Amino acid sequence: MADQASVRLRALTDLARALARVHGFGQVITVAAEESRKALDARVVSLSEYVRATGQLRVLINHGDLAPFEERFPEEEWYAPSDFPRIVSEEYPRPWTLRSDDADADPRRTASLRSRRRHSALISPIFFAGQVWGELYAARAADQEPYTDADLDFAGTLAALVSAGLAQADRQEYLERLAYTDELTGLANRRAIEVGLDEAMELHRLTDLPVALIICDVNGLKRVNDTSGHDSGDAVLEQLAGHLSSVAGKVNGALAARIGGDEFCVLVVGQPWGTVTQLAEDLAARAAKLEDIDGAAVGYAATDGPTGAVADRDTLFRLADAAQYEAKREGIQRPVAATARHLLQVDEAAADGSAASRDRRRIRRGR
Repeated sequence: MADQASVRLRALTDLARALARVHGFGQVITVAAEESRKALDARVVSLSEYVRATGQLRVLINHGDLAPFEERFPEEEWYAPSDFPRIVSEEYPRPWTLRSDDADADPRRTASLRSRRRHSALISPIFFAGQVWGELYAARAADQEPYTDADLDFAGTLAALVSAGLAQADRQEYLERLAYTDELTGLANRRAIEVGLDEAMELHRLTDLPVALIICDVNGLKRVNDTSGHDSGDAVLEQLAGHLSSVAGKVNGALAARIGGDEFCVLVVGQPWGTVTQLAEDLAARAAKLEDIDGAAVGYAATDGPTGAVADRDTLFRLADAAQYEAKREGIQRPVAATARHLLQVDEAAADGSAASRDRRRIRRGR
């Protein structure tokens, strides 16, 4: 009988060969799940992607002996950051194991194992482009030997091969998604937030569902760039992006984005004003703890906020931006909510802009 080292080496070879034969993103995910299940002698394997823009983990495939409520390719199986704390709290998390009878483990995760009639699990982060891309999850039943720390290095190697498959795949779907993703931080970009705002405001018009926007601007980033270099400045932006992702992950219907330079935002749909205020306060508090900068100026506005009804995307954005600018100008570390005073400023600026536009048209016409 072949020893364990030979068996695992063959399993790694099989996975590498199988991934080399496929090209599409969906094929890579499917093959990775199927081969990983065999390699890890698991009853079920799941592959999930960490979506930084929403701060949540999205399951892409479940393969093996599934629970009655599980789907092979789930459309809406998401998990909040509290369900996978190591993935979001550590820069380079290591693989780890979990048992359903572990009294010291997170009770939510052990309960999740028991509800699926699984006894032990092994979780390995998948890295891609220098960031945590997602996780490889494998689970065994009670009639199998539980996973131990001796399996961790092997799982990490499997995850690395999956990452290589993702890098080599011709993923049109993934490439299209990149058009809406900020390259540095992995958050949504300005294009994505504009599309999201348009859709959210249309939904608000049809259903009166509240829409809110939180904007934050880093204080002191120029000093970091000038004294320590742009690599240090980029590191600050990545750290702040991680906090935005965590804030967005606290509620459903939130999207975190970098909208340019050192300016970020969180679009929140379907949450009351009080919840939006809590999110803005959490973001400001997190930014204040970052080293090398002076926190962030945070402003926010909503369709159901103190300004009264807000009917269009541009007004909502300008209100949140005006509140953020006040926090920046006054050196306020806490978030500033848009009020009727900011609405007046926005209306006056819009009127001035319209007058200037009319003047330019008159000049062009020779009047």
